[in-house]
Amino acid sequence: MIVKLLKYLRGYVTFRLMGFSPERFLNLCSNHNILLWDLRNIDSVYEMKISVKGLKQLRPLLKKTKTKIIIKEKVGFPFFLHRHRKRKSFFIGIIVCIAIITLLSVFIWNIDVEGNYSRTTEVILEYLEEEGVTHGLLKKDVDCVKIERLLRAKFGDIIWVSAKVEGTRLKIKVQENTDIDLEDIVEYEASDLVANKEGIITAIITRAGKAQVTVGDNVAVDELLVSGRVDIMDDSKTVIGFEYYPADADIYIQTTYTYQDEFSFTYEYKEFTGKSKKTTYIKLFETNYGLFPKDDLYEESDRITNEKQLKLTESFYIPIHIGTTKQSEYVTITKRYTEEEAINRANESLVLFNEKLMEKGVQIFENNVKIEMNEEFCKAYGQIIVIEKIGKRVPAQTLDSLEEGTIENEYN
Repeated sequence: MIVKLLKYLRGYVTFRLMGFSPERFLNLCSNHNILLWDLRNIDSVYEMKISVKGLKQLRPLLKKTKTKIIIKEKVGFPFFLHRHRKRKSFFIGIIVCIAIITLLSVFIWNIDVEGNYSRTTEVILEYLEEEGVTHGLLKKDVDCVKIERLLRAKFGDIIWVSAKVEGTRLKIKVQENTDIDLEDIVEYEASDLVANKEGIITAIITRAGKAQVTVGDNVAVDELLVSGRVDIMDDSKTVIGFEYYPADADIYIQTTYTYQDEFSFTYEYKEFTGKSKKTTYIKLFETNYGLFPKDDLYEESDRITNEKQLKLTESFYIPIHIGTTKQSEYVTITKRYTEEEAINRANESLVLFNEKLMEKGVQIFENNVKIEMNEEFCKAYGQIIVIEKIGKRVPAQTLDSLEEGTIENEYN
């Protein structure tokens, strides 16, 4: 690819060689280090390509071998300039365009965020804008290390951030904490696990530390589950000291969620008339240019806008967006659920609630939700019994002396 580009920039011609001693001509070109390529024999006549520089060196060789050439094609930037030498405005436009692209290349025009699930990209971009990281920022002023530090400090569930500049794009990749139980990611040399919900212990697997509860125990919020303090005993099973670790365990409890959902039998429904207005616009930097449907075009309407940013390459974005906006008319109609429709809606809401729980790793154990209706409202309420993983990390309860631990053990 690079070789082809260099050949184009320098220019080359395709010619046919005529005469009685073409082989001698080719040998002389080789002896004089004149590069020929794409040599072909067409109807007993040699056809080949040569650079503009090499073409200028052929005159004495042609005279010596009594051959001549017929140029078939001229390719390359020098010939392009020659053909358009009288079109000054065209070249001025090219120069201006190159200058604009060069100027745009020193700014950030696109900020891309990947890996965020618990919060939208807009929330992250709004925070970065408050910190001065926004579109149009000079690339030399982008401090990727500072951006990484700011995002980790602002959003506690983001445990890893990578920021780097590619072309005119600032690419930010984040990794969120997917452990729903140990939500506060704080590194302690010694830590305990306490309950962040109340319920009945159904399973406990301890990897580090000492379990303080067993299967079947009822636990309350903030009750100690696993201690990071481990007793050191001698051969006679006498405690002679303590060691502290970051407690680590998988703890599951049976707990209860209260569910309630109420809605009216009457509701408003949008019925679209089929009338709509669609326009296209261009946004340069932060200013829109184009015609938009007026807000009062229809008495009631929905507006949908799609916008796409232009780019020269995969990582070279420019501050130009092309968008379309569509305004569709509708009329509001008041409807009423039938009894069957109301039950279906209540069940759909309950299924959605359960699905969100299961997405967090919660296992539905028992569903005790009832649906009741009167003339105006439909109500679903009850309790959902689940099994879920719990545990909140806190600094370990350390002891100043062995005697303090002995007294504590006597009370326990």
